[in-house]
Amino acid sequence: MDMHLSNEMKMNQKLIITPQMKQYMKILQMNQQELRNYVEQQALENPVMETEPDYNTLEYPERLKKKLDWLESIDEENRIYYQTSRESDEFEHTFISEDNNDLQQYLLSQLKMLSLSELDDKIARYIIQSLNEHGYLEGSLEEIAQILHISQYKVEEILKIIQSLEPPGVGARNLQECLIIQLKSKGIQDPNLFLIIYKYLPELGKNRLNAIAKELGISIDEVKKYCNMIKALNPYPGNTFSSARHIRYINPDIVVVKFKDYYQVLLNDLAYPKVSISNYYRDVLNTTNDNKVKEYISNKIEQASCIIRCIEKRNNTLLNISKVIVDIQKEYFDKGPLFLVPMTLKNIADALSIHESTISRAIHGKYLQSPWGTVEMKYFFSSGYSKESNYTCESIKLLIKEILQSEDKRKPYSDQKISDILKQKGVRIARRTVTKYREEMNIPAASGRKQF
Repeated sequence: MDMHLSNEMKMNQKLIITPQMKQYMKILQMNQQELRNYVEQQALENPVMETEPDYNTLEYPERLKKKLDWLESIDEENRIYYQTSRESDEFEHTFISEDNNDLQQYLLSQLKMLSLSELDDKIARYIIQSLNEHGYLEGSLEEIAQILHISQYKVEEILKIIQSLEPPGVGARNLQECLIIQLKSKGIQDPNLFLIIYKYLPELGKNRLNAIAKELGISIDEVKKYCNMIKALNPYPGNTFSSARHIRYINPDIVVVKFKDYYQVLLNDLAYPKVSISNYYRDVLNTTNDNKVKEYISNKIEQASCIIRCIEKRNNTLLNISKVIVDIQKEYFDKGPLFLVPMTLKNIADALSIHESTISRAIHGKYLQSPWGTVEMKYFFSSGYSKESNYTCESIKLLIKEILQSEDKRKPYSDQKISDILKQKGVRIARRTVTKYREEMNIPAASGRKQF
């Protein structure tokens, strides 16, 4: 019995997690913004903590430019790559920092130019506020009429005014109405085209052009012409505004720099808050004779020091993980995404002698930039790989995309044909696996890809 209790006590001791360990695990899993928010909150509660003022989005390209200038000067071979990276970064920042009005503001600005009565203006504003981010009207006309205590006819009358505004298609209640509004705004009044939109969109989506032609008694060429006209329309007119609001620049946590004979893995120090301990409070601690003040400042300095150590350990862990990723995935960094090899958390954990859960926490929400672009770090840990071929799922999907890009659209490849082509390339996977990957990429079957 005593032996049993002794063993149980030993097990319990192994399971003890200190507050410092909890804090480290918490900080380890934080992404850049979460860590920044956490540090700011801690600094508000702890007077001895000092943080470097956060730089805004507009300042980032200039800071990155200086870093890339330094990288260029180190290695002549990297000059073209880094110049290209800088140009794309600056373009992306210019785009997201532009002062874009949202859809509702844009419509309201047009509304001001119309001579509407006070009641009509009130109804129009309510309808505009009822549009979703795609520009569609949410809710029925009957509901709006009941809320505003007016007739449904009146609501429909004002809705027609909203539908006459820019962008064309805004204020529609469904996809069909959205497309028809856009065609009418171009002066197009084609009964067959309207009929295809109202009745045959599902068939059009499945590329059943022959069936549509037979139903309408027109030629395949006419159906194809109508199909191209519909494809030129915008099914989500409001997205011009909503997408601009949601686009954000991805600031990498890790930067992989290619040199002539090796890769340098760097922590992006621009991405993280700088934390230090106030010299003023250090001086107070050394000069005060008040024991309570000494105790208070000592505790606060220890708390701040613990946070600083946790952040440093977090960054070192992330850096070490990234170095192992680069070692294992060297083919990827040398040749590109097609050469991504199967890799698990256990591979990294074994190399660093740390637990898999630590790896999982560390890569959560983190991004890595290399000559092949910026990707989430979990990208390198493939969700799986084909046991038939020993290739990663992502690599096979890229190969399938390449094959489909070169197919004759009049005679698209079947899944079996794709499987045969992959086999010729040394990638052995069954037809059903091709079907699975194709569907995961939202690529239609051969019948849906056929062009007449």
